[in-house]
Amino acid sequence: MFHKELLKLYFICGTTTCQGKNLYTVVEEALKGGITLFQFREKGEGALEGLEKLELAIQIKELCKKYNVPFIVNDDIDLAMEIDADGVHVGQDDLGVDEIRKLMPDKIIGLSIRNEEEFQQSKVEYVDYVGVGPVFDTQSKDDAGGAIGYEGLELMRKLLPQMPLVAIGGIQTQHIKEIMKTNMDGVSIISAISYAKNIEKTVREMNEQF
Repeated sequence: MFHKELLKLYFICGTTTCQGKNLYTVVEEALKGGITLFQFREKGEGALEGLEKLELAIQIKELCKKYNVPFIVNDDIDLAMEIDADGVHVGQDDLGVDEIRKLMPDKIIGLSIRNEEEFQQSKVEYVDYVGVGPVFDTQSKDDAGGAIGYEGLELMRKLLPQMPLVAIGGIQTQHIKEIMKTNMDGVSIISAISYAKNIEKTVREMNEQF
């Protein structure tokens, strides 16, 4: 049973989105600050592959376990299954969520949906939560598409009244209160956490916004 409270402060990161810092240390500081969910997103130019990616994923999964925070893998279903991750998050162009559910019957499955058109073609009955965005323009994801704003969040809540929803895309600490007014269950953050000078303090300040 998926608890939507896990979406409150959802940190997404990989070695290509933490400004050359040590990813393990970045995630550890974020966990100390109080993130509620972590997604390992190893993508883009210079991303780790093969054994290096596998070893890092295992280390961070074990770290998250210490803090009782579920560990989600972005896109890489094979990796998620190999290391027995807590779940996966996929986009519109990845393997269908119905297929993933067959492979991972008891795991968390998240799906990105940007607008009504994507909603219409999504098999939401197979997923545990939906990532909605990008709310604002974002540098962290080159494939994110145009910003949907607060209106886009409100629309998705109308389309999916019961679904756990998390906002994503360009979100900073000062946006959290407004976002939560649109009846999201939480926010997903990449660079506003990973680029912060003091990650633990930044995450604590984010938690105070709820």
